[in-house]
Amino acid sequence: MQIVLNEKNLHTILKKSSEILTRGGMIVYPSDTVYGIAVDGTNQQAVQELADFKGRRSDQKFSYNFSDIEMIKKYHSLSERQEEILRKYLPGPFTFIIIENLSVRIPRDNVVTEIVKYFGKPTTATSANMTGKPTVSSIKALDAKIYLKADLIIEDVDFQEHKPSTVVDISKEKFIVLREGELPFP
Repeated sequence: MQIVLNEKNLHTILKKSSEILTRGGMIVYPSDTVYGIAVDGTNQQAVQELADFKGRRSDQKFSYNFSDIEMIKKYHSLSERQEEILRKYLPGPFTFIIIENLSVRIPRDNVVTEIVKYFGKPTTATSANMTGKPTVSSIKALDAKIYLKADLIIEDVDFQEHKPSTVVDISKEKFIVLREGELPFP
């Protein structure tokens, strides 16, 4: 199913997305950077199926969308310094690694943030591409396999092309920028 995002159908999208995520399904959504794929981040079977589908190696971990910093804190404790950084840069086009196997995103002014808030749990925040392929900034560029596999595709006809998120490891004392993206991290 494909739905064009607008103000009138937002509630329908939120409800449908929550139903799909609850049953372990997959959603393609526009983020504040590129199109992404969401599954229930707390459903290990759905996460593993997504990893297998995308062709990811076992050492490639997913990032997760959260609705706000309080939701992140429900799932993992943050150091005072980590919380300060997250509050300064999120929501925004950043992915922060807070421990070795957990990286977090809170996209800015975006439907996926609303979906996560409505759903009540984090979702995966992986780009809507097959592993090793370019990121996608329009539904027309979506790989046919993803198009056919997705239970819901949310199209934003006003989507502006952006670079992927800037990835910063804040799990250790010295912060490391692993990928320069849409905005620089000082």
